[in-house]
Amino acid sequence: MKAVWLIVILVCISCNTRALEAHVNITTGQWPPYLDQAQQDQGCVAKVIRDAFALSNIKVRFLFMPWERAYQEGMKASYIGSAYWYYSEQRSRDYHYTEYPLTEEIARFYHHKTLDFQFTSYADLKPHKLLLNRGLTYPKALLDAIDTHAIKTSYATYTSKNIALILRERADIMIMDEKSAKAYLKELPVDDAKLLVAQPEPAFVQHGYLLINKHHSEYLAPYNRGLKTLLSDMDYVARFKAHCERALES
Repeated sequence: MKAVWLIVILVCISCNTRALEAHVNITTGQWPPYLDQAQQDQGCVAKVIRDAFALSNIKVRFLFMPWERAYQEGMKASYIGSAYWYYSEQRSRDYHYTEYPLTEEIARFYHHKTLDFQFTSYADLKPHKLLLNRGLTYPKALLDAIDTHAIKTSYATYTSKNIALILRERADIMIMDEKSAKAYLKELPVDDAKLLVAQPEPAFVQHGYLLINKHHSEYLAPYNRGLKTLLSDMDYVARFKAHCERALES
């Protein structure tokens, strides 16, 4: 019996001291300028995640896919996690949330300039059709308002399609982080870009985190340690912010 317990203890110790791989895979989705498959460095947030792991001599490969798929795939043992996500209770059960946020994002309601819409509360959405994206996170207050006021919704898989769906009147209003909206708008013809307007009152503010797969808990500590080191360097933080802004101007 003692021998059996000794084996169990040794197995547990080996689980907690599993060697870190030199190369790891992380799932993600398109969310410029933060995560952008079209950029050489794949976006300013992708670079921060790489830099944080690099302090532990770990190289990161990002696999881009639709957001809903990225979330599900990121829980598989072939990946160490998924980047990057707002907080939700369900996600905190599926993954380990890392300690420090990568971003603070201001999301706004966007719509065709001819739409008669003034946002003061979520109840103002009732007469309109709201476009949401599969796999993305929305505040409980908004989701409750959708149910309470029977707000009509439609869903898109790719955020890159949102603006086209609004301009083609397939939906009335979309929600997007203001920097991501700016990144998508700059790809449009000038006349089309002028047709989309943003509400001045934010729809909500969220923080984005890297999620670590529960099969690979050993990567949580080195990532947290690395990101803390980077965020304590004010010059690095300034370069990160400039990097994000520069991507919107190019």
